Amino acid sequence: MSDATAATPQGAIAGGPRPKIDGRVLRAARTRERIVNATIDLIRGGESTPRVIDIARTAGVSTRSIFQHFDDTEALFAAVAQQVVESLMPLAKPIESTLPWEERLDALMRMRIQINEALLPFRRAVALHQPRSPKIAAGVTAGRLFARERAESAFAPELMRMPEAERKQTVDALLAASDWQMWFGLRMTYGLDLDAAAATMRRMVGSILMQATSSRELSSVVAA
Repeated sequence: MSDATAATPQGAIAGGPRPKIDGRVLRAARTRERIVNATIDLIRGGESTPRVIDIARTAGVSTRSIFQHFDDTEALFAAVAQQVVESLMPLAKPIESTLPWEERLDALMRMRIQINEALLPFRRAVALHQPRSPKIAAGVTAGRLFARERAESAFAPELMRMPEAERKQTVDALLAASDWQMWFGLRMTYGLDLDAAAATMRRMVGSILMQATSSRELSSVVAA
């Protein structure tokens, strides 16, 4: 037997039988996916905490099937949160710190606004489930840490010139001004449309950076 033949996995040799896929495992994965997607659709449709019977009807499964795939509703909502976050990750691209300041600000705002707007229907659901779901709470914390890393990386040239305490305070202010809770307030509490809310958030974030630095380059941007 040659070395190449010996290294070939069993069943992958030309003419050999192909490995079988367990149909039950595949069906279970598809059913689980339908349940998660149905829950997401209901939340986007305005149901912050969809009833199990409505999830089952939308997914085309029985209520019993839901609890065969998830230990309880908290496990289901944790899976929903994970899928929503994973779907948004392509939007959270790194921002090159060597770009002009205004381009970095615009890139950060595009990223935050797209993510915040996508999360808007889930805000109440997260608020309801986060206190009793360690997985959802951990996901929210991880999301905020990720947002901090993106902001610190994008504005590293400006932030690194600040004393440590001021730098931390500035990043905290940036995150608070661009957080999805702030976006919810602008869109729902104040009733601003997408463009008005985006302009308001950009002004807040830009003003925080301008106030925290003496750079003339920054002072010419926010009023634009």
